[in-house]
Amino acid sequence: MKTTYLGLELRSPVVVGSSPYTTDAEHIARCVRHGAGAVVLRSIFEEQIVRQAAALSCQSPDAGMGDAGEYLERYLGDEYLAGHLRVIAAARETGVPVIASINCMTGSAAWADYAAAMEQAGASALELNIFLQPTDRHAAGAELEKTYVDTVARVTKAVGIPVAVKLPQRLTNPLAVADALVGRGARGVVLFNRFFEPDIDIERLAFAVGSPYSHPSELRNVLRSVALCATAVPQLDIAVSTGVHDGEAAVKALLCGARAVQICTAVHRFGYAVIGEIDRFIDAWAERHGFASLDAFSGRMDYGHTADDTYQRTQYMKYYREFCGDDVPALG
Repeated sequence: MKTTYLGLELRSPVVVGSSPYTTDAEHIARCVRHGAGAVVLRSIFEEQIVRQAAALSCQSPDAGMGDAGEYLERYLGDEYLAGHLRVIAAARETGVPVIASINCMTGSAAWADYAAAMEQAGASALELNIFLQPTDRHAAGAELEKTYVDTVARVTKAVGIPVAVKLPQRLTNPLAVADALVGRGARGVVLFNRFFEPDIDIERLAFAVGSPYSHPSELRNVLRSVALCATAVPQLDIAVSTGVHDGEAAVKALLCGARAVQICTAVHRFGYAVIGEIDRFIDAWAERHGFASLDAFSGRMDYGHTADDTYQRTQYMKYYREFCGDDVPALG
């Protein structure tokens, strides 16, 4: 079933998100053969550039020179980018839209240059991931969010291809940020980004790596935001990137107003064939309910189309008996 996302026509709303499955031409071709409507290439990570530059700077005899670290960051960044540009050019041969991805942790102006290079290499669109870790108690939330939108503004001015912004969940008001992004030239938002989360081994008293994979239950943390954003900021195309593991989850996201769904963990768990399985589920479900196109049902259950207060409710006023059983008294 076709969809439009970021002004691009996709043969399917199922997009393989930035992951090991979109790292090189061979893996991307497998995604396309199994029915992906588009691919988001594995991100170029600012954090990786900065850490590698810092490590080399410490080993360099010129480490005391004031601009040595900055030079290393730019040199490593350019070398790192060159590899991504080669992948973009190769991925274009698959025939589906190729969405390049940049993962930013600062408001560096260099990302505008990188974005322009990705466009020149043949990227159909750009997905910009920005997250500033709030470690400074004096930095107001509005100050951090301004950095987000200012970075987006620099990138959108540097490129002619559409730009989507992958937002973090930890925003006080995602709708306000999304509205500001429209004013800075963004065409879409991806809800939501997943980040490295540390865990702790209590026996070794050491840090452990938390699982990078999503769980189907995480979809419920996204649906409300999608439904609200689709109504409040209809100028933006929305993609859901967390908790979509099967066709039912994809349909839920589309009903709430998403134009596309991104999958990564599902491919890891079930293999590339899950792409086609989700596609077929959407088609069969739409036919069963009399919908001839995705436009006929996309957003049918967003905030603007619901007659009750489901999306406004925030608390469990009662424990529902279908979850607790008849022997548990309802509270509320």
